[in-house]
Amino acid sequence: MTQALQTIRDLYVSMEQGNIGKLVIALDEAVYVHTAACMGGNRRGREGILQLVPVFYRPGSGIKKVIDHFIEHDSRIIVVGNICITTQSATTDLMPFADIWTLENNNILTVIFYYRDPQELCNYLEATLTR
Repeated sequence: MTQALQTIRDLYVSMEQGNIGKLVIALDEAVYVHTAACMGGNRRGREGILQLVPVFYRPGSGIKKVIDHFIEHDSRIIVVGNICITTQSATTDLMPFADIWTLENNNILTVIFYYRDPQELCNYLEATLTR
C-alpha cells in the first residue's frame, strides 16, 4: 500500500472519530475543493474543506459514509461507497458517493465530492442543522 493510499484511509477513520487534525496536516495550503453548489460550491484553501467536512462528521447528523472501495490510480485516490442517511422515522436511505483525492508529496491538492443527489443531501443536512 502506498503512503498516499494509507493517508486517505487514515483520514476517513480519523474523521469518523471526529478528529479532523490529520486532515488539516495533509491539506496543501492551496487545496481546491469541488462540490455541489448547495454544499457551498467550489472552494480554495484549507478553510473551504474545513467548512464542509464537519457537516458530515458532526455527532447526531444522522449521516455516515460507508466505504466500499479505495481505488488508487497514479496520484489519485478514489473512494466509493454509500452515504447512509438516517431519518427521524429511523429509516435509512443510501446515497452513492465518490470522493476523488489528488495528492502530491503526500499533500492533498484537490478533492472532488460527487453525490447521487446533492440537493436531497443538502435538504437533509439543512433539516438536521435546525434540529
